[in-house]
Amino acid sequence: MRKGIRMNAKTAKIFRWLLASSELLIWTGVAFAEEPADKRRDEAWNDTRVLDWVSTIGGDESRFDALATVRSFELLQRSLEELKQMVLHDATSKQEAIEGLRMILKHLAMSTHDSIDNDFMNPLFEKGDTRNRDVGAYNPDAEYDQVPIDGRYDYKLSGHLGSVPYLSITVNGSAENRQSRMVAYLDDTAIRKHAGADGRFTLWLTQQKPAEPGAWIRLPREANGVVIRQYVASRERDTLARFALEAVGKNRPAVDQITDEELAARIAKTANAVVVGSTWHRTLLPEMLQRPNEFVAATGAAIGASAANSENYYQMAHYQLGPDEVLVVDFEPPKTPFWNLTSATIWHESHRFLTDPVSLTLDEVAKQADGSVRFIVADRDPGQPNWIKTFGHTRGFLILRIVGVTSHPQPVVRRIPVRDLSEPLARTEAGGHHVPRRLPAAFQEDKP
Repeated sequence: MRKGIRMNAKTAKIFRWLLASSELLIWTGVAFAEEPADKRRDEAWNDTRVLDWVSTIGGDESRFDALATVRSFELLQRSLEELKQMVLHDATSKQEAIEGLRMILKHLAMSTHDSIDNDFMNPLFEKGDTRNRDVGAYNPDAEYDQVPIDGRYDYKLSGHLGSVPYLSITVNGSAENRQSRMVAYLDDTAIRKHAGADGRFTLWLTQQKPAEPGAWIRLPREANGVVIRQYVASRERDTLARFALEAVGKNRPAVDQITDEELAARIAKTANAVVVGSTWHRTLLPEMLQRPNEFVAATGAAIGASAANSENYYQMAHYQLGPDEVLVVDFEPPKTPFWNLTSATIWHESHRFLTDPVSLTLDEVAKQADGSVRFIVADRDPGQPNWIKTFGHTRGFLILRIVGVTSHPQPVVRRIPVRDLSEPLARTEAGGHHVPRRLPAAFQEDKP
């Protein structure tokens, strides 16, 4: 039972009206007592104290209450409130509570931008995780270019491979009681097969196979989005792939006023995405919580290819640390195009990844004499190679992504006092000490 007074929407509206009415004279007569009437009128648009006044506008019912958009908006409101209560319940510290509420807002910003702002006629690729919004177990060493589409129409995707070691294209679709599901997929090998010597390629997402050259994916009607993943081994060396999408054919999306049904569907999609992403600390491989400091394996297909890359093999752990403790993680790296180890908070957030060592790739680590890699997971710099930072948290997640394998030996984890890290680790290759990553000019998001 939650503490405090619980009231329905109607009671809350009446309460706010009474409160605002009792304070309205004070607000207008006292707060602005020293201000001329003309100034009050001219500056009312910029006054932050108007919320109580706004709460008096309208009544308990509106002639528009039956709109599907209104019902979806209320679903979003309810979702945010319930998620807030979940965060305050699940947090074990003040810092976790603060960051948990921030996490909800990040998911809301990301989902709103994805669902509300898109234009099926002129679809524009956007970054699912902006450089200061790395949340939802996103990979800091990857770029997620995504765009909503409508499977009733045809599209042409054109692009340039850049020099990244790996990329894939996933087409997602609607699914009952799920945020989405994978309906089509093109792996790195297939994409490169259709690219020219200059690195440019064309992919048709259409109902019928076109006569024009290029790769083709038959687009099912339930298709609702495209996600392109590209993995970056070195942000100073690699040049990002670039993409553009356009609606083609005679049957084009309408550009008239948005309908009640469409906006309602978009708001509901926003609410669903916020709820799904904000609950991953409970739902994504939940057995991790019962087995702290032990990696749990899963394939991308098992997790769900709409959220995970189909060719990835994941090993994840829920880490726990005490004061003045570190985790030593020993890992035997496979021979694959890409792998990395990332730390995340309990809310699956990996912020400041361009300036702090929250993630290391195969190109950034220092290896030991036998070719293995030893990571040190700690809050403070241990003065040794391959430091993974925890930002003061005593618990969170470690995510190991490996491309192109279906199994691999689990990393060995040891929880030890920091004082036991007295001897330098042997190594044969340079690297492993974090250097803030710079964004080269190649990371400008221009068209191909």
